[in-house]
Amino acid sequence: MTDRNFDGIAERFRKNIYGNPKGELRLALCWRELLAKVPALNESELTGEQTMSVWDAGGGLGQMSIRLAECGHQILLNDVSADMLAIAEADIAAAGVADRVVIQHAAIQDLATAEYREAFDLVLCHAVLEWVKEPEDIIAALVAGMRPGAYLSLMFYNLNALIISNMAKGNLYKLRDRDFAGHPGGLTPPAPRQPQEMMAILEAAGLEIVAKRGIRLVYDLMPRAVRAERSVADVLALEWQYGAEEPFWALGRYIHLLCRRPA
Repeated sequence: MTDRNFDGIAERFRKNIYGNPKGELRLALCWRELLAKVPALNESELTGEQTMSVWDAGGGLGQMSIRLAECGHQILLNDVSADMLAIAEADIAAAGVADRVVIQHAAIQDLATAEYREAFDLVLCHAVLEWVKEPEDIIAALVAGMRPGAYLSLMFYNLNALIISNMAKGNLYKLRDRDFAGHPGGLTPPAPRQPQEMMAILEAAGLEIVAKRGIRLVYDLMPRAVRAERSVADVLALEWQYGAEEPFWALGRYIHLLCRRPA
């Protein structure tokens, strides 16, 4: 396995991932968690007075970068895909926040340099770990960029949810062989991650886990016909209600972990 680059399919990625309720729920739930748990972000959202330095690591199309820049924060957005960053750059300019976003065409590991060491108050890394060969290297680079007291918002594709999905579909051979990787070239991630393993890596790196939440828990358990009859707002409310509870948080299609480096 090699780290995945979405050059050549960036528009397809935007349409399939973010052009439907799946992407809308993912963004909304992560944003709500950040507002609820990161004091400086909540204060700046209310008053516009406190500015953070933010690294949107592997931030792709830049949706979170735009939202944070609109709150007045200074953003570093990087990705390995030039096509994704081209879309992000156009959207950032259209949002009128280009002066607050620096774009770097680079891998996350390549930014673990002296220039960015302990440079950020908030680091985001959403839907990246499931596309890379060595998640430990990514996490080490992210932690290196965090100031004491900084937060890490980490979201990844959940192996638990994929196993349950294959059980429901009766994919007996996949379950027997534990063959859950997506096909090369597709949009199903090749390396879904087990939450407890990722939490162990984060804690070994010196981070405290502040919150854990399943993302797309309710939505993905609904039959397709039922989804079409439910509003995104209603599903979002239930996702928020159950997503952080035991044992449900560990069953979402994605896992969102909010971590803090001790001051």
